[in-house]
Amino acid sequence: MVERSTTKRVWSRDEFILALDLYHRIEFGRINKTNPDIIKLAQFVGRTPSSIGMRLANFANCDPKLKERGVKGLDGAIKLCQPIWDEFEGNLAYLREEAIKARINILEAGNPEQALHLAHIGEWEDFVKDINDYPFLEIVNKNYNGHCVISGIKIPELLVACHIIPSAQNEEESMRADNGLLLNLVYAKAYVEGLIGIDKDYKLHISSYLESHKFDIGYYSLFPRMFESKKLLIKDAVVKPNPTFLEWHMDTVYNRKAV
Repeated sequence: MVERSTTKRVWSRDEFILALDLYHRIEFGRINKTNPDIIKLAQFVGRTPSSIGMRLANFANCDPKLKERGVKGLDGAIKLCQPIWDEFEGNLAYLREEAIKARINILEAGNPEQALHLAHIGEWEDFVKDINDYPFLEIVNKNYNGHCVISGIKIPELLVACHIIPSAQNEEESMRADNGLLLNLVYAKAYVEGLIGIDKDYKLHISSYLESHKFDIGYYSLFPRMFESKKLLIKDAVVKPNPTFLEWHMDTVYNRKAV
């Protein structure tokens, strides 16, 4: 696991999101410190199972369905939990998407050497399984024949489905194949953060912010000199990425990091 101190510390947004995501995936009666899923999440974020269980019980106090049944969760932390609950209520697809990002963020914040070794232990396998269980991946993976549209890599464990327009911005289009890109983890993170963009002609662009790091060790192994203006590998795609969606990302997300 990613080692972190279990001493008392403020909960991060990523931790709240992962706790809420788990809350929606287990039954209320199974919220306890011996639940294997709670133990795994506790190990991943560096907290105790009791702490995770308590947070899930806090979210139960926000759940209107439980209130209708006369079931009450754990009092306390309502001011912290209610805004997170309200943000994702009725939009579990958006929550699952944000939970994947939260896991990536927590991995990046941990010890880099430990993160590299996660490929050999259960936490990383659980993380990959978590992503691969996400229905959108199945749609996008099939559309692009199982390969990253930038690098061409076809290792399933390294690929994720990435929305062009986030589901939070346009829920109606969230499950469309032409609103998705199949990318390896590094490029997916770069695309979501606006560090790279793809124009309506399917050409790649590198933000000036990202280019400012070109002298960093390892930069060119990820973003070679021919990366800029390279075209997506989508010749065999069943449905090509929607140019209008790509332009939205270029204008709204990419341009934030392009200047």
